[in-house]
Amino acid sequence: MAEVIRGHNAPANMRNAYLTLQQIYGQETIPLVLGTEQHGGKTDMAQIEVGKDQMMLCLTDSGMNKTGTGNYHKVPSRYTSSAPFFVLGHEFGHIVAHPGKDTKYWKGAAQELPVEGYQRGRWLNAISDILVNWTVITGTTVTENSQREAIKTEMLNGWRAGQFIRRCNTNDGLQAHRRLLAEGKLKDNRYQPTGGLVGQYDGGNPTNKYEPTAVTPFYQKYIGHGRGEQYYPPINYCVAKGMAENWRKVKCLKDTNGLKSGKIYVVSGTKTYDNRENSEEFEPIKEYKIDGKWVSARLFQSLCPQCGHEAITIWDNWWNYMPKEQREARIAAQGSWEYLLIQMFAFEWAMAYSTFIPLGTLPLNRDAGEAFLELIADDMDALMRGK
Repeated sequence: MAEVIRGHNAPANMRNAYLTLQQIYGQETIPLVLGTEQHGGKTDMAQIEVGKDQMMLCLTDSGMNKTGTGNYHKVPSRYTSSAPFFVLGHEFGHIVAHPGKDTKYWKGAAQELPVEGYQRGRWLNAISDILVNWTVITGTTVTENSQREAIKTEMLNGWRAGQFIRRCNTNDGLQAHRRLLAEGKLKDNRYQPTGGLVGQYDGGNPTNKYEPTAVTPFYQKYIGHGRGEQYYPPINYCVAKGMAENWRKVKCLKDTNGLKSGKIYVVSGTKTYDNRENSEEFEPIKEYKIDGKWVSARLFQSLCPQCGHEAITIWDNWWNYMPKEQREARIAAQGSWEYLLIQMFAFEWAMAYSTFIPLGTLPLNRDAGEAFLELIADDMDALMRGK
């Protein structure tokens, strides 16, 4: 189910970002559709649809409730403010630079892929995402030259945030946040309407304003603990900033170096793939230091700092350890295109380290990107083999 956004149904920062992107991409006739289900963003080249999971990434304000950051907690402002730009910019990228925008070209390319017919569309979409993200981050198709540099910064930060923000979004996590809020153990960050109380809605039930109605703006239903996803910085950022132990907790996924599967540990140090220690940047992390030992970060699941349940990043979702049998069952159910998505993340970061983000002391050029691919190769091999 999806509904067309009628102004007030989307948060203001999302609406403003959309209007800005329409202008700079020269796509003023492309409408935005708000999807009420959990399916991410998509476009059919005639309109852009954003699911509620993507919409929630834009919830940085709680109305009159002066908590300041909506569903975000200690995430640097450059990443929270950029969220709506990349969420929407990626879909605009599919429209203005999609390699399959020409239908004939797209269908012909699909037929050439040596995979099952039902998977060809997904394989091409994964390939196109790399090209589209490159186009978006570089501002290649921005029609307003005066705005290109500013939008490039927003897009790059939004891309990094999308991959490395921790998300507490499981059903157990949602219920735990609702319970902790009721017990007074969490600061109430739910929406507050003008003239109303925290937790109430605009257009709420006249007899109980804590209940939304059909006229309540859609986005307000997902602001706050127990109502929507909550967002946190990645483990390496929390380590670099010396945050409390609850911000650095992880659960072991596989026995390693004396650490036991299922047990919770506190991370005291991190390493990037080029061995920089305790980087605060939102970037791929190779190892954690736990109990004085350096261990693969892939073997640990990030936890929510506030409720203790699973709170992984998008990178974790694709790169964390999964037993071989479970991986093969998932591939059998979803398709081999998942292997391509895993590789997509590595190649996107090779692109980033070649052009925008320094890999240690290496210059920004192709050699840096190739060096990153060599450094991450062993982890990619282990991931593909279920090790």
